[in-house]
Amino acid sequence: MSDQVQSHGEYLLVRNIAERDRLNMQYKAWQANIGYLLHPAIKQHDRMRIADVGTGTGIWLRELAAALPSTCQLDGFDLSDVMFPHKDALPENITFHHQNFLEPFPDEYLGEYDVVNVRVMVVALSSDEWEPAVRNLMTLLKPGGYLQWIDCAAHECAIKGEPEGKRATDARYGTDLFLRTLVSLGKTPNIATLRGTFQKSGLESCEERIYTLDNPATREDLNLTVVVGIQHVLTAAFKMHKLNEIQSMDQIVSLREAMLSDLHRLGCYYCFDVYVVVGRKI
Repeated sequence: MSDQVQSHGEYLLVRNIAERDRLNMQYKAWQANIGYLLHPAIKQHDRMRIADVGTGTGIWLRELAAALPSTCQLDGFDLSDVMFPHKDALPENITFHHQNFLEPFPDEYLGEYDVVNVRVMVVALSSDEWEPAVRNLMTLLKPGGYLQWIDCAAHECAIKGEPEGKRATDARYGTDLFLRTLVSLGKTPNIATLRGTFQKSGLESCEERIYTLDNPATREDLNLTVVVGIQHVLTAAFKMHKLNEIQSMDQIVSLREAMLSDLHRLGCYYCFDVYVVVGRKI
């Protein structure tokens, strides 16, 4: 797979095998803290039709297919099909589609879904795109259907567990550069306002649950996914000529290794909050 870099308002990450593996590891680390696929408020039945928008590798749909009856219909949508699994590796009730979720969906999908799930758009959407995205996704829902959005407060990512008197200097520098890069490209959403956006858009019974990713069993994996994610964001920005502090790809790779060395040597770890927000279409 070749690297693909998106522009303003789109996915600020490369799409390749390394990113596929990172996304799958990140998903598992998050799930170890969240503990469910569908929010408890969502009533399940054996004829559900569910859409996963921004599906990426399709890992959420594949786990959902194993947990729900095979009579449920599961559709994945993504701007790029690069990371879609091969059809032969999928159960028959999963189908993937190419779709920019900021643009109108084809008529055949409108009003058809019991649940629309969205995950990790913090590096995809610019600040002014969150409300239009919610309103567009609502068009997919049946009356009574739920929008479920799972995302992180990336801008509040912290390093914890540094020994007294010592600092993870390289890890902190890489994190700061990552955050400044997001801001420079307009990726500055306040995830804490997502529930309010749901309500403003006309969804009812809106709920928000916050999960701090501090499960000791997943810290090492989470460290790796954060550092490699930072590497991929910086790579995308570098290829867009939007990264003045980095002069070469080798410099980005060296920064990744220095960050991982810091975290391992000092026994510290990344920690941030994941929000699960749901709302019901009237």
